[in-house]
Amino acid sequence: MKPLSEMNKKKLILNITVIIAVASIFTYYFYNYALDIETTLISDSKEYQVDSTAMNKPVVYLSVISRYPPNIIYRGYQPMLDYLTSKSSYRFELKLSDDYTQAVKMLIEKEVAAAFVGSYVYLRAHQDYGIIPILKPLNENFEPFSRAVLFTRGDSKIFSINDLRNKKLALPSRESYSSNWMLKYEFAKNGIVENELAEIKNFPHHQSVIQNVNKNFFDVGVTREYLIKKLSPNSIRTLMYSDPFPTSPLVVTKDYPKKIVQEIKSALLQINQSNPMRKYITKNWDNEFIYGFVEATDKDYDVIRTISR
Repeated sequence: MKPLSEMNKKKLILNITVIIAVASIFTYYFYNYALDIETTLISDSKEYQVDSTAMNKPVVYLSVISRYPPNIIYRGYQPMLDYLTSKSSYRFELKLSDDYTQAVKMLIEKEVAAAFVGSYVYLRAHQDYGIIPILKPLNENFEPFSRAVLFTRGDSKIFSINDLRNKKLALPSRESYSSNWMLKYEFAKNGIVENELAEIKNFPHHQSVIQNVNKNFFDVGVTREYLIKKLSPNSIRTLMYSDPFPTSPLVVTKDYPKKIVQEIKSALLQINQSNPMRKYITKNWDNEFIYGFVEATDKDYDVIRTISR
């Protein structure tokens, strides 16, 4: 094989440089596009790929509390809203709420048609404003129940709730069921006083709880079961589970236009165990909703009232 001439070497180096530069530019813009939460995200299903901003339909807003970082929320919720848009007379858009209180305020002031709120905050909203639940998501067993979990790292020397004294506990929002289950119910049941721990801190997002335990900033954490199910058992060890409680409802005000509420219910109730297209439709939805929905009533949440007292 003949050695490359000096000129050919320069051409080869130039070509490689150009290829690397083009690849870098493409990667940069693709990465930023993927993380741009203002971009309308669509599912892989062609039937439900809609450019919602171009559709000539009245806009209806749904709200969700920021239990997760905004980019994660948009990534998991927008495909579901696109599905609703394709199945109804309306164009559905998302409005984020900074906290549970703001989500309820948006409902009361008719800024949004419906809101996904936690089970615990729903009770207060129902008591104070007559908010009602219309739907609740199903779990992997197609049951409308969830569980809170107390967890630690896989290599931790903590093995039960009785090992929490002098340890650091990470919790989600003060208004979440998970936090109240641990502090109001399990602490009292096991004779633990909050000031016996080295630190107790609430975080705005469940992911923040998981990350702070994983990174050894906190010894133990409390979160929702489905959020840690797919994590490696070597990295996370579950210490205890709550009793099953009803999943977080989609709620509305009693006097919101019935036609809009009915179209939301009708579209989402089609997502269930008997729908052969369910996995295809919900491929990019938030994991909390991929198994579908059932109707919800206020009585479903009586079990949580016992802990909130």
